[in-house]
Amino acid sequence: MLVLNLLIKPAWIFFIDRQVQNQVGHEVYGRYFAVFNLSYVLLFLTDAGLSNMVNQRIASHQSVSPGHYLKLKLFFCFIYVAIAGLVGWITGLQQWTIFFYVIGIQLLSSFFVFFRGIITAHQFFTADAWFSVVDKSLMILLCVGFVYVPVMLGKITLLLFLKIQLLCTAFAVLVSILFVVRKKLLTGGIKENTFSVLRSIAPFAVIILLMSMHYRIDGFLLERIHSNGAYEAGIYASAYRLLDATNTVGYLAASFLVPFIARHQFQKKTIEEAVINTRHGLLFFGIGVACFCILFAPWIQELLYHTDTPYHSKVIQLCVAVLPAYLLVHVYGSALTATARYRSFILVMLLSVLFNLVLNFILIPLYGAVGCCISALTSQYFCALGCYLVATKSLELPFMPKSIIIYLATTIGLIAFFYFGKLLKLNVWLIVVTAICFVLMLLIAQITYNKKYFIRLP
Repeated sequence: MLVLNLLIKPAWIFFIDRQVQNQVGHEVYGRYFAVFNLSYVLLFLTDAGLSNMVNQRIASHQSVSPGHYLKLKLFFCFIYVAIAGLVGWITGLQQWTIFFYVIGIQLLSSFFVFFRGIITAHQFFTADAWFSVVDKSLMILLCVGFVYVPVMLGKITLLLFLKIQLLCTAFAVLVSILFVVRKKLLTGGIKENTFSVLRSIAPFAVIILLMSMHYRIDGFLLERIHSNGAYEAGIYASAYRLLDATNTVGYLAASFLVPFIARHQFQKKTIEEAVINTRHGLLFFGIGVACFCILFAPWIQELLYHTDTPYHSKVIQLCVAVLPAYLLVHVYGSALTATARYRSFILVMLLSVLFNLVLNFILIPLYGAVGCCISALTSQYFCALGCYLVATKSLELPFMPKSIIIYLATTIGLIAFFYFGKLLKLNVWLIVVTAICFVLMLLIAQITYNKKYFIRLP
């Protein structure tokens, strides 16, 4: 699944989604980005942690009724559509056609995740690996002609792009349903009291809501409250795409950490090693990406978006600089979730979201997309520090003073390397490969016996 996702999803993000924005323009794409972010923030209503709970209980051989959970999910989806429409109307949304397509895609995606949760709970991991990329693979096949050979098939438009997504996601859901029905995975089990289920999923629902707000609400606010909101949202979307693509590594790591720590939560040494090794890998990766984007933002902008404006480069620099904080939240947020420290995690997330909202309302009217980046930098690093302190104390994990020094030294070293490479006008791809090799050597030295010859990071 890791290999398939790292092959297919970046291809979708950079070869299709990026090209669609280049062809429809920042302003049109910015309106779509704002609507998508609104739908994403409210997406917790379609599931509220139900898929995670079903997966966990089936995997632990508890007698549950997937069919009953599916009925609850249908009810949640009805609530989602109603509340999303109400919020859109209250906030003066005008792009209702885009809104309905996006809501349809999100609903189908939610069902897709639900059925995949049932499939993995029954240990059909190979099947789920292919299901995880079927929708994006089909989208790539259907979009590539419109994007790269418009003379033959016609030029891509935003509505055509959304129609293709809706069709491909519906196909993925249909295939997953056929698999579940064929394997008889929806039958049997004991029907649980509805109020008991709602009480069980409440902490997950709150965490999902707060995290989605922290990650996505700024894109919607930017389009709504800035004087040139649609264009600014488009610029922000082009930078956020880089952050979102690189953050995929964090999502994959979290999907491993949560069940692993939950299973071994009474084995302190095992949890400590998993958290530390994952933190090393993610932070070295995040620091490398952030440093490169800070120094080579104009080159990235010209390569991906064929423009050369200092403002756009600044947004890329500030946006991707948030990545290390994202990755640190994945590590310690997963540890808190897996060990059921919900209250502590929710408190940190709530403070971070409030901090982010206040900053966005102040900075967006003044600085546009740059204001979103400044708000994200401040609140995300606050959240990362909070998660780290809470998890370290509650789980009795080691503090990392020596690690901080090494992370800072790595950051300074990479910035110096990229700076002098840029100054000497070396080939950018050669610089990238060299930096990757350096970071991999440092990481491998920490997770193998060779660490005795180096400074061991605690």
